[in-house]
Amino acid sequence: MNPRLLGDEMVRWSDLDGAHGPGPARGAALGPLLGAASGRTLIAGPHDPALVGLAPADDLTLLVRGVADGHALAAGFPEATVCVGGLAKFGAEAPFDTVIALAGLEVLASAEGVELSWGQSLDLLLDLLRPGGTLLLTVENHLGLHRLVALPGRPADADWTAAGEHDPSRPAGLARVLDRLGPAARAYAAYPDPLAPTCVLEAGELDREDVTGALAALLTRAVEPLGNVLTDPRRLAVSALRHGAAAQLAPAWILAVGADVDLRRTLPSGRTLHDLLLAAALERDLPAVRELLGAWLDGPAAGVPADQVVVGAAGELTALAPAEDPGAALARFAADLIDGGYPHPWPAPRSPAELAVTLAAMTGREIDPPERAGGRTDLGVRELLAARSRLAEELAQARAKQLWYEQMLVEREAALKRLQRINLVLAATAPARALLSGARAARRTARRVLRPRG
Repeated sequence: MNPRLLGDEMVRWSDLDGAHGPGPARGAALGPLLGAASGRTLIAGPHDPALVGLAPADDLTLLVRGVADGHALAAGFPEATVCVGGLAKFGAEAPFDTVIALAGLEVLASAEGVELSWGQSLDLLLDLLRPGGTLLLTVENHLGLHRLVALPGRPADADWTAAGEHDPSRPAGLARVLDRLGPAARAYAAYPDPLAPTCVLEAGELDREDVTGALAALLTRAVEPLGNVLTDPRRLAVSALRHGAAAQLAPAWILAVGADVDLRRTLPSGRTLHDLLLAAALERDLPAVRELLGAWLDGPAAGVPADQVVVGAAGELTALAPAEDPGAALARFAADLIDGGYPHPWPAPRSPAELAVTLAAMTGREIDPPERAGGRTDLGVRELLAARSRLAEELAQARAKQLWYEQMLVEREAALKRLQRINLVLAATAPARALLSGARAARRTARRVLRPRG
């Protein structure tokens, strides 16, 4: 079945292939949201076909703006109605029970049609929804963690409209977005990418202090940098969580109106081992460090990264990630300690591996850790600058020692030369020669007197 063209479709364009922009909404983390679809359903914007297939809807309509995407979806979902064009020209005979726009509102406008503001697009989308229906909408956070740590980049082909942060109809901040959608809206924080999140948490859950450690472990794993960044997003994410700003700094918010979506999970209470070890190191509490290290390396969580281990009130350890080599896990913590610039009690280790050996020795162990923990060679610009400053300071100290040694050698060589000249002067004078002859004669006499008689 061929797709229905709306008249403002983009002929040579595809959002699904990711060649012109960030690509479609995708990822297994979005699957439970698609499961909330029911009845007559509209999926507006580019969504991964694997994600579309999770929607349990008998009457499904798909709206994309690229002709190539329309043909691909029509072939993959022959029972669905596929429309190609912008939201401004899209119309429906009857309202929808469910409207899903997890790729956002910006991708619903066609370059061949009317340019709509964010607010106009939302109003058109809400007009398609029956009263009491279900809406699932992703809103990118323009002050999100992903933007705060990103290096400057060139605009993609899809960025032909004005930047959304300058659109007065677009609410800024999570509270204003919720106000725009009404009191029935629920918000979910999506990490680390607005279109391809791997961790989706209810925004209110991020304020639970009893499971701070488990939440920190989830966010740390979710925002692990895969390329070059301005700064390590793991520290920023955990810091935002600690200060109650994790939801406000989420890369995107998924708004659910009328949907019964429960993404809550059972999380262990307590703090992460990484947090406790860091706190003990900063306080110079070496007995506490030794006790924590021993419990880690002797227990079932040995080899699990310290930021993926939650320590309960009774000291029990809960691992939230698979185990690796214990030496590598210890070196990873050492790398975080050094790269973070924390004032730890171990003087100037040359590398994380060297510090890991010291930490292991505190528990009576000998390890051979990798030189770089976890195979990571990339660092944020901030961490690189900090490492450069640290190395520059160490180099300055080494140069100061070298200059001191050189100065000492020069001074001692000058003193030796003075003594040699004095000896030459003494050897060249008559009293000196007589003194030396007398000394030699006295030495010969002493040898004859002390020689044993046979």
